[in-house]
Order: sequence, then C-alpha cells, then structure tokens
Amino acid sequence: MRRERPARMRRERPARMRRERPARLHALVLVALVALGGMVAVPRLDSAPPTPTTLLVLGDSLTWGANYFAKAERRLAETGTFDTVVVDGWWSRRIGGIISTTYSGANTYKKLTKDGLRPTAVIVALGTNDVYFLAKKREFAAIIRELMDAIGPLPVVWLNVHRVESATTITRSRIFNTTLGKVLADYPNASVYDWVATVEKNPSLMAFDKIHLQPSGYEARTRAYLTLASELAQRASDLTSTTTTTLPTTTVAP
Repeated sequence: MRRERPARMRRERPARMRRERPARLHALVLVALVALGGMVAVPRLDSAPPTPTTLLVLGDSLTWGANYFAKAERRLAETGTFDTVVVDGWWSRRIGGIISTTYSGANTYKKLTKDGLRPTAVIVALGTNDVYFLAKKREFAAIIRELMDAIGPLPVVWLNVHRVESATTITRSRIFNTTLGKVLADYPNASVYDWVATVEKNPSLMAFDKIHLQPSGYEARTRAYLTLASELAQRASDLTSTTTTTLPTTTVAP
C-alpha cells in the first residue's frame, strides 16, 4: 500500500520550488554565458531607491510677494513635480557681495544647504535690488558668479530684471540682463527666463513704484515659477539619467 507524504510537506514543496526557480535560472544563465567565452559582466539585480527631489526658489521681495499674494510655495508643492519645495524670498535681498546672510542670496543659499537642504534644482529671482547699488558689468558678473558657484552644477533658471522707475535703473537693468546672459553661458545647466518680456507685454502687472507688482503681477510671477518648475524637473531627470545609465556589474570568471 502506497504511503502518502504528510500534507505539510506537500504544501511546502511548491513554494520552495518557486523560490528556487529564479536562483536556478540565474545560475543557468551564468553558466551559459561563461561557456560562450571568457569573463562576463552581469548587471546587478538590485537598485537603489530614488533620491528625493527638492526645488528651491531663491528671491527678493518679488518672490516674497508671489508667495504671499499667490501662494507660490503651496501651489508648487501641490503639483507634485518635486518632493519638496522651498520658496525663500526676502525684502531688499541682493545676489551677493555683502556680509549679511539674510540679505545676500549667495549667503542664504550656503546657510540653507548647511542646515540640510539639498536642492535638486533652483529658480533664482534676484538682481532687482542690485541694480540700485551697482552699475558696471564686472560688478554684476562677480556677484552672479558668486551665487552660481555656490549652487554648483544643478539645473538653474534665473529670471531677468525689470526695473523702470528711473532712467538710471532702466540702463542698469539692461546692463545687468546682458551680463546675466553672458555669465550663465559659462554654466551648462543654467538658463535665463525672460521676465522682462512678460511685463512689457502687460505693463499693468507693475505696481505704482515701477519696481514691485500688482496682485495680478504676483499671480503671473507664480505661474512663471510653475512653468519653470516643470522644465527644471525634466532637466534634473535628464541629468540623473545620464549619470546612471551604466549599471553596476559583477564579473564572473570562467
């Protein structure tokens, strides 16, 4: 009379076989590859979890206004384009060239990263206050490079400057914007967003002082940030793809 195997053993065997099949299949593939000739490089099957992404918007009172009147940070976060969004705008903030942390964009960036922020991409909205104090190309170039060197090789979009309350600031804004384009050409992952064109098409976006914005202007500013966030997310993804295309390999001897 044939003896039946215990029920517990019958239930476990298929599960064990399912666990063994991938390992056996992998081993057979390795044997076949080795048999075909020499050393082979086999891609590793493990993969690291994706790195969280962070967008930083670094600006002055125009960015502060976009956050206050048009809820820029909340709306950027709600898109889900980045895992974390930080909108840091402050009245009278300049690009750099000064000791203050709060009023220097470069020093603010350094403090944020020292405190643990790890931006994946940056929107820079600075320069409006600098054209009041500075006038020369070399002065503008120096502070632009100061901030860009602090940011490093990250994807960056920098909004140009529209300040038209006097003939002096009109001229200086043009000099700044020309210099900005030339300097950013030295940074492969940086570009300029033409905020000037947006405001020139609709002058009513400007406030009475011809420096700040109406609520509708801050809404337009926030929409620009939303557009740029999508662009930067794609650029950051492309950069990540180019650095991770080659899979780590394991060398198997014959």
